[in-house]
Amino acid sequence: MEDVMLSFRNSNLCKLMTKEEMHQNAPFIFAKEKTNPATSDRYEFVDTETLIDDMAKLGWGVTECKQQRANKRSNVRSFHTVAFQNPDVYITKEDGTIEAFPRIIVSNSHDGFHSFKFMAGLYRLVCSNGLILADAEFTSFSVRHINYDFTELQKIVAQSIELTHKKVEVINTMRETKMTLEQKETLAKRAIAIRKGIKEWDELKVAKSDLQDILEPVRKEDEGDSLWNVFNVLQEKVIKGDFTFGKTKTGRARKARPITGAAKDIDVNQALFIAASEYLQAA
Repeated sequence: MEDVMLSFRNSNLCKLMTKEEMHQNAPFIFAKEKTNPATSDRYEFVDTETLIDDMAKLGWGVTECKQQRANKRSNVRSFHTVAFQNPDVYITKEDGTIEAFPRIIVSNSHDGFHSFKFMAGLYRLVCSNGLILADAEFTSFSVRHINYDFTELQKIVAQSIELTHKKVEVINTMRETKMTLEQKETLAKRAIAIRKGIKEWDELKVAKSDLQDILEPVRKEDEGDSLWNVFNVLQEKVIKGDFTFGKTKTGRARKARPITGAAKDIDVNQALFIAASEYLQAA
């Protein structure tokens, strides 16, 4: 069983977005004033573009960004997320091949409802898919707009890299943890419940064929009975909507839709990782 490890050297495999591309995906990044007039006079506006410029000074560029869909009744809320990668920091296998890039995921808004929130993420090259690795032991960092400065940002980036080292150890343990068919089906059922926003997942009725569908690997690299393999298969399918659940009125299999909302993407990612991590505690 190959372990993965965090490496620091120039890879040049990290494609970074231009600001023009960012603006097309998430215009709220470049807001120049708060979007909620109801905020108090003490609200200190810090635009996300300033954060992007400061992250660039530390070697981290933007590889992905998205914003929450506008509410039909109001344009007050301006929640958006930005994913940062550093071409010189990545995870390798024992043979030196690149497994994934660590990411720092930042969420922000200019409406007074959210502070800067920093989360650890992972970008797997094999499936071009982003994960958010956050559980009870791998806490996110929040920075209120009023406290933001470059020195504080440097500390957060350093903490994120340090904690990524610990999360790599968790990934290796997940690779070594074998799952039974019953365990895989239970986690798959929970993944579907998370996707549908159902808290009482154990009461959810799921057809055997639907469990088989969501557990079917998309590619050879994800085949296997390890917790890491199963988690990655479920995460990709839940986010991309590549699974069936139930039937339509005409009797056809109902296909799940991809998750496009920035907030739901984060919530589902975190909840699924926490659910998968529980199998490590039981091992």
